Amino acid sequence: MKKIVLSSLFALLLASGYAQPDPQRRPPPPPPREDQELGEKRRPHFGRGDTKQGKERIELFKIQFITKKLDLTKAEAETFWPVYEEHKKAVNEILQSKSEDEIVFQEAMLNARKKYKNDLKPVLKSDERVNNALKLEREFLRQMHFEMNRRRGF
Repeated sequence: MKKIVLSSLFALLLASGYAQPDPQRRPPPPPPREDQELGEKRRPHFGRGDTKQGKERIELFKIQFITKKLDLTKAEAETFWPVYEEHKKAVNEILQSKSEDEIVFQEAMLNARKKYKNDLKPVLKSDERVNNALKLEREFLRQMHFEMNRRRGF
């Protein structure tokens, strides 16, 4: 009786070991789509439509997000968005310059943020709202990252 139990346990153990997937073996890559040639890489997809439409939708969401968070009135919004766009253009110019010296790069970014803060003071009229405006870009990016992960199922 002991031999039968031990041999059946051994057989079960052996069968369960072979049932495990091989970690070295990877599933084959999916076949290329009809509209994709073999050497072509996939572009990032921003939702429905092409990437230009996706970027426009993200920009509209950003405008809505910032307007809601800062609780901008119509008059404030009319003066806020040109200042915001000017700051955005200045930051893009700094990023495009690709300074080799990290300290010079950080100083340029800090000077741009200081100028942005000084330009926002007459528009938003309180230090608390100005500080919130300075933090909103990171909060928006965090929100977008969260939403992208949620849609991917993470």
